[in-house]
This record gives sequence, structure tokens and C-alpha cells, in this order.
Amino acid sequence: MSLTKIEEQVVGAKQGYAGIVKQGQIVRLTDIEGKQVIDFVVWNNNDRREKLSASYSRSRYFAPEGSEYLPRNTIGEGDWVMSTNCRPLMTILKETAERKGVHDLHHRMCNRFMMNVLGGVDVDGCHEIIGKAIAPFGVDYSEVPDPMNVFMNYPYDIGRNGFFINEPITKAGDYIEFRAEMDVLVAFANCPEDITTACNAGNCTPVKIEIFEDSEAEPFPVLDHYEWLHQELRKRGRVIEKAGL
Repeated sequence: MSLTKIEEQVVGAKQGYAGIVKQGQIVRLTDIEGKQVIDFVVWNNNDRREKLSASYSRSRYFAPEGSEYLPRNTIGEGDWVMSTNCRPLMTILKETAERKGVHDLHHRMCNRFMMNVLGGVDVDGCHEIIGKAIAPFGVDYSEVPDPMNVFMNYPYDIGRNGFFINEPITKAGDYIEFRAEMDVLVAFANCPEDITTACNAGNCTPVKIEIFEDSEAEPFPVLDHYEWLHQELRKRGRVIEKAGL
């Protein structure tokens, strides 16, 4: 890759961001001070009815033929960020945290309900922060999908029979990189929760977004989800007769 930075922005604590990323461009999200969660969402910019599916992202992947189906709790380097049409919106290229894949794809973002009921304060949560960031792009608050909670440390505890929020493991300067597989609208909230959980270790801090152009990247056709699926099967030596939709 030959990268040229085309955008850089520091997003303050409890603030948000939205912007359009072209196919092949790379988004880097950096945790500047460490232990900060980023609630990240994505739309197909050419048809915003298609947007991030956290459940498809963690549960749809090409397991070896004949193997047991094992749904995943998270995604990491090399995995796709999948859409509601079950095709890739973005690909995770790189993570620098000591342990990879420490993200959450189960938990709905915080909002005013949570802040009022649990925190006792009437302030914006991630949902409202993202809603304000995407408004200039003509996308409504009600259209925000369940997020990929980047850097959120949210493991399942068998002994306690549930998911529980732990402090993030990221250190100052840790980052994650995504490549856009189509033109996308991305948005995120720099999570403001510092009252009721260990989500941000009780101290919300700034993050940085950088967008890079890869001069060596070549455009490629964006196939519909059905054609994409069968193309990927053929790449893996599997030819399944198409029955049509």
C-alpha cells in the first residue's frame, strides 16, 4: 500500500464524527490516551437502507466446509464489517492493541434513557451523539443501527451468566484500521459513559480519526449480496448450484 493522508481530526471527549469514505480508502481510529470506547456505525452511501449489522458481522464468516458452525462473539484483523444485506461494508486491516478483537458487537449503544435511569443525569448518550453527527447527511436518529463498540471490553462471564463491562485494554496510541469495500458513510460517538460502568475506565478522553487514500488500490465492482456470496464460494473452491432468489 502507498498511503496519503487526506483527513485528520481529533474528536473531543463525548463528541461525535460523521463523514463519507470512498471505496478503497482506509480509516484509522486512534485511542489517544487509552481505555476509550468508540461506538462505530456504517451505511452504504449509495443506498443507506443498507447499514451495519453487528450480528451478521460476528456470525457470518467462511468456516471450513463441513465444520461445526461456531458463532463468534467478536471480530478482528482480517474480518469483515458486514451489512444488513450480509455483504462487506468494510474490512478490518490492522489492530495494535496487545490482544486483538477486544470489541463488542452485542450491546446497544448508551442513550438518554440509560443516562437518566442509571446515571441520574439528562445528557446525551452515544445514540444522540451519533444522531447529531449524521443529521447533516440527511440520516435520521431513528436510522442508527446497533454499533460495533470498538475497544469495548465486554466478555461473557459463565459464572455470572451474562456479559459484563470491564475496563478497555487499549493503551495510549493504540488504533484500528478499516478499509472501505464500497462508498460508505461512517459515524461514531466517542463514548460519554463515565458514571455507571467501567466502559471508559471512568474517564472519557479524545480519539483521532485519520482517512488515507491508497494510490495502489484499484476500484472493483460492488456485487449484490447473492452474487458476492457465490463469488466468495468459488474463490474457496466451492461451487454450489444457484437456485435464484
